[in-house]
Amino acid sequence: MEPSNSSVGTIAYMSPEQINTNLSDGSYAGDVWSFGLSILELYLGRFPFGENENLSKQGDLANLMCAICFSYPPEPPRTASPEFRGFISCCLKKNPAKRLTAAQLLQHPFVASTQPQPQLLAAPPLP
Repeated sequence: MEPSNSSVGTIAYMSPEQINTNLSDGSYAGDVWSFGLSILELYLGRFPFGENENLSKQGDLANLMCAICFSYPPEPPRTASPEFRGFISCCLKKNPAKRLTAAQLLQHPFVASTQPQPQLLAAPPLP
């Protein structure tokens, strides 16, 4: 499947390169950004951008787009696990070339540590 060069979707979840097409590299990095933002929203229970700027998904779209492109990416609170904080940071890099790919994210400690490890089971006792 080829990456799309068109911008579709909700502006609030678009990556900086989807808003400012001069930054676009034609990869799936924008999807990784949107995924990271969605996961962070689930964790926080609110939209991650604009806590201090009073931005919302339905609010001032021009200011929201400026925040996505020019402000620091949102971060999980310091009370979140280091693995989660690192995972979100890898998803929300401003530079799409520095974002991890989906395959790399599957190897990230936040994901890899939750995958069940194979276990050897003892043979059942003989009757």
